[in-house]
Amino acid sequence: TIADPERLAQATFAVNDGAERALTLGSDLHRLARPGDFNAEVAWNEVTPGDNSLILRATTLHNERFRTEVRLVVHEGNGWPLPWTVDFAAVQHLPDVVQIVDGLWHSRPDGVYTAEPYYDRVLCMGDNSWTNYEATLRLTVHSFTPSAPGPPTYDVTHFGVAMRWRGHHADGLQPSRKWFPLGAQGEFLLAADPGACQWRILFDGTRDKRPQYASGRNTLTQGQRMLVRTQVCTLPDGRSRYRFKQWQDNQAEPETWDVEGYEVDDVPSGSLCLVAHNSTVTIHDVCVVPLDGPPFA
Repeated sequence: TIADPERLAQATFAVNDGAERALTLGSDLHRLARPGDFNAEVAWNEVTPGDNSLILRATTLHNERFRTEVRLVVHEGNGWPLPWTVDFAAVQHLPDVVQIVDGLWHSRPDGVYTAEPYYDRVLCMGDNSWTNYEATLRLTVHSFTPSAPGPPTYDVTHFGVAMRWRGHHADGLQPSRKWFPLGAQGEFLLAADPGACQWRILFDGTRDKRPQYASGRNTLTQGQRMLVRTQVCTLPDGRSRYRFKQWQDNQAEPETWDVEGYEVDDVPSGSLCLVAHNSTVTIHDVCVVPLDGPPFA
């Protein structure tokens, strides 16, 4: 974030002595939430193994000049192991266990917290070696912005879990907003009526496929811990199956899934994303395990 963005005449970034490029400053009503927020998006083909340099420059309307250099160290050949378990209450340094994609996240004694709720505040774990897996997470929803047309909710407020995600894709914006192709995202839709929350599955945005909604409703108690379990696997017939369910921490796990959906010609692998969309949440712990058993279990 750049303080006092109204004083700025220009802000730029450059990688390894490359050409300077303009930084988009927030709010862009999407990934950049607050005035002065920025994201210097660096592509893999711009960096080399070992040390790299990112130069940030800002010039004020009074021609004051500021420069900051960030050292980027690129390691080749690293993979993200599976199973993967995180107790956020015990984490001292968040980037050791997750990739912070968007948003300001703070560590608290009981987990990691969305300090500034807005559009798709995202934590990511895993990589393109993750294919069939199940995730279980414990979280608390503290509050949320009611959904309404236009920014920042765009008619939906949720806590979501995306699977087989491969990062933002180039779309001509800085930073990129294109969140697909991916596998699918399960969105636990938050409603003013605590008994009217509902799951939906949002499929790959490159296909003209409508979201799939659960037939039933879920109950949410704000400020109380709840659990979410999700699954993705490729079936023998080639389709990918996505499953989602939720229950309160003081209840037994339901035997059935709240919603499940199927995708044809799916993205074969990708990471897991935890997505707080206009909701204030604390994520307490996450456990991701491979699905090696019978795919119809």
